Amino acid sequence: MSDAIAFLLILPSLVLGIVLLDAAGTLGTARYRTSTFAEAAAVHAADTLARSPAAGAEPSARSRWNEVVATVEQSGVAATAGVCNQTDTAFNISLISQPRPSGSAGTLPSVASVVNCPIELGGLFKTNTVIATSVEPVR
Repeated sequence: MSDAIAFLLILPSLVLGIVLLDAAGTLGTARYRTSTFAEAAAVHAADTLARSPAAGAEPSARSRWNEVVATVEQSGVAATAGVCNQTDTAFNISLISQPRPSGSAGTLPSVASVVNCPIELGGLFKTNTVIATSVEPVR
């Protein structure tokens, strides 16, 4: 009888432990995928734009900007599938053009990638969004 009571007292903590470990795994996977993708997207965009004809100091003025943005957004949806809630309005993958700062001749223009990944962890957790960014210079 005392074994059954002990089991009933331990059971809720085991269930809570499983729920916490599952949420931690989901959060860790989302952080890894979004940060890895943000870094790869910024590097890809900077490399592609560096090889395109320059029309100005701003990366978004280069000839392949729209193509790069579409590629980054499309591959971002594939890279975050199954982790991010892509139907949520907060889901966003952006590529941002950062021109050369004025008065700073030695500084290169750059591109930044931003991934806003809403995740579903349930009502127990305050964190429900992972945001990853990466910035790369356009050489």
